[in-house]
Amino acid sequence: MAPRLPSPARHVLATRASCTSLLQTHARTLPVPFSQPTTTTPTTSPQPPIASSRPLTTTPLRPWLLSALSSLPGGPTPSTPPPPKTLRARRLLPYPPAQIYTLIADIDAYTHFLPHCTHSRVTHWTAPPSIQQPGQAQGQAQGEGRHPARADLTVGWGPFTQTYTSRVYCLPGRAVEAVSGKAATSISAAELLAAGYEDPSVLDVAALRRREKEMEGGIFESLVTRWTVRGVVGGQDNNGSKGEWAEVTLSVAFQFANPALGFAVGQLADDKVDEMVEAFEGRARELYGGGRR
Repeated sequence: MAPRLPSPARHVLATRASCTSLLQTHARTLPVPFSQPTTTTPTTSPQPPIASSRPLTTTPLRPWLLSALSSLPGGPTPSTPPPPKTLRARRLLPYPPAQIYTLIADIDAYTHFLPHCTHSRVTHWTAPPSIQQPGQAQGQAQGEGRHPARADLTVGWGPFTQTYTSRVYCLPGRAVEAVSGKAATSISAAELLAAGYEDPSVLDVAALRRREKEMEGGIFESLVTRWTVRGVVGGQDNNGSKGEWAEVTLSVAFQFANPALGFAVGQLADDKVDEMVEAFEGRARELYGGGRR
């Protein structure tokens, strides 16, 4: 007959096994690192239906889970939060760069193909810019047309859902950047003004309040998701002519607001960046066919 462990030892083993199971479940369904969560306030008035199979309610992280994570061997303490982390992925796709950029900038469509995204909506747009660049004909100013400026996404896994808000900046045909929390855009003020955005260094009172609201109860202290697209010499199209392929680069820089969650989840986030790029590649095949060869 095998000797029985003392009661305290059995309790420690059971606690670690429970935490391991929770972490494995969370790792498989890590939220898309696109934006900063906002706090959801329950109301008694009915909400309009949306295209989602899960309710858009925010389930707060459980204190006992965070306490258990911080007690694991090697876990961080409140005085030693994890440093910011940056993940990158790069892929050559056999499609014109303009087509890939259009997919990335179409935030409203994310819910149809991006893993774990149950709802996506642009809530604010820019006005058409009026800055004309050298060499451009009248009416062909860079960035003509409107671009996303703020967007909400809801991600869901199991019984949990979380809604996120981002400040969005688009450089037509070249880049899409989503910023949340304390993070700032890496795009220059001159480029943003040319694309129809306001100077991000000049924040009015309303903008400051929106930024503070983004951080209330948020998972991320800061988050910057940047897509860049550029043309490279690629293979041949169906007519035997050479054309441009799209080189797509995704960079995600983030820091969790909670040290314990950052330690636990941050170690398991690497594969999610590749998963996002693969989702856009699949979307391109669905809309544009097999692409160039």
